[in-house]
Amino acid sequence: MNMQHVEYILTLAREKNFSKAAEQLFMTQSALSQYVRKKEQHLGITIFNRGNGPITLTPEGELYVKVLQKVKLDYLNFQRQLADLTELRTGKLVIGISSFRATHLLPRVIKEFIEAYPGIELEIVTDNVNRLKASLESGKIDFCIENDYFEKNLFHCESLYTEAHYLAVPGNHPISEALGSDAITAEDIGNETPAFFKAAPVSLDRCENIRFIGVKPGSSFYKCHSDIYREARFTPQYISTVDNIETAFRWADEGIAVAIIPDSLIFHCGFKNHLNYYKLDYIHATQNIVFAMRIGRDVSAATKKFLEMLRQLIGYGTWNIPH
Repeated sequence: MNMQHVEYILTLAREKNFSKAAEQLFMTQSALSQYVRKKEQHLGITIFNRGNGPITLTPEGELYVKVLQKVKLDYLNFQRQLADLTELRTGKLVIGISSFRATHLLPRVIKEFIEAYPGIELEIVTDNVNRLKASLESGKIDFCIENDYFEKNLFHCESLYTEAHYLAVPGNHPISEALGSDAITAEDIGNETPAFFKAAPVSLDRCENIRFIGVKPGSSFYKCHSDIYREARFTPQYISTVDNIETAFRWADEGIAVAIIPDSLIFHCGFKNHLNYYKLDYIHATQNIVFAMRIGRDVSAATKKFLEMLRQLIGYGTWNIPH
């Protein structure tokens, strides 16, 4: 079976639109439509219901797509098993991750991995978690490293580390006096000093009339911040929203407004200047960062080695990856 043709049907089933599917496949809409019509004639079934709205699968089409999904998964597993036989001399590893984590989490492990296994090609796909999930499910990427927003019936997830979020306040900001003496420094957070454990969490309702710097929906931190605000029953007053969390930090550091900042940025971004940080008393202020892969997909030797190195660098232990 031609795997490219398998992708035609699977992409159309996923996109539910000939025009969008054709764009994804880098082909014309008419060519895709002709291929599907010929395939239906060959099989003697109707795969798709065509109407004015989104196309849908017929019962026969649903069965056919399930078979094609298994064919694709078996083929991918075959490729990975074949690559394992080469003892990591050749192959390719496609990793999905947000641009923030690609910038601050991956460089060291990538350097060590390519030095140890120069024949393995690494491709890093940066995107938001929703599009990464779609790529992971379709087999375009091998695994993701991101916030734990993955459906457990579709994806196998394992904890990589936890990420705490803090209210970041410029030193001369008027809210500092109202928040009292519970401010902590980057050093307190990084070294877990006595001041870190002594500091009490603050509630966002004390920031009712304070302007915030927010992140836009395309940012990997948008959902996390939204969950925090929803849990706090707090509606922030934004002075502006920005594309990434580094910009939010820079603006807060200039005294423009306050922001919510993850400890991973505090630890790894190498900023010389820091703000006053306050713990947040919310469940969603602590996020679980995970390794995620599609259930049923074989774990390649390259994946195991990469994650083993990453786990060692983080100092978390060993991976319990299903064999």
